[in-house]
Amino acid sequence: MRHFSEADLLETYYTQPGESMPVMMHLADCSECAARYERLERKLREAAACNTEKPATFWTRQRLQIMRRIDAHQSHAISARRTLRIAAAAILSFFLGGAVVYESVKPVHQPVRVIHVAPAAAQTAPAPSAADIHDAWQSEELQDFHNVVEWEAWVPDNKTASNQGSSL
Repeated sequence: MRHFSEADLLETYYTQPGESMPVMMHLADCSECAARYERLERKLREAAACNTEKPATFWTRQRLQIMRRIDAHQSHAISARRTLRIAAAAILSFFLGGAVVYESVKPVHQPVRVIHVAPAAAQTAPAPSAADIHDAWQSEELQDFHNVVEWEAWVPDNKTASNQGSSL
């Protein structure tokens, strides 16, 4: 003999009496299924008769808990927004500072000046006079350094003698 499941019995409980005829006939013959159907029917009747009214203090406590959670969520959201704003400002200032430094260090490109030189007429340079020919070691530019470096110490006195002795 096939027994019906609890789902089948529950469906029978909520259907119209004419539609559940095969299950009802089985319940008349099977005492085990009939006992399960009676337990299910009793549970459903008790659940329907259950008092769902809550005392006024319950709803007051419930309202307070909900309001506390809303306040906590709002304060957390405000601090998170503040943190994000500070982070965005820091990033923006970092990039702006980098741009300023980049612009201040950037090399200045100067345009290339092109100089056109016109060919000069061929002039003959006059021969240098004896006054123009002078010893480079005695120039005005080196006079200040004459005490530091004694130029004569570098040049041997018998320069011409050493040149004559080196020929083979």
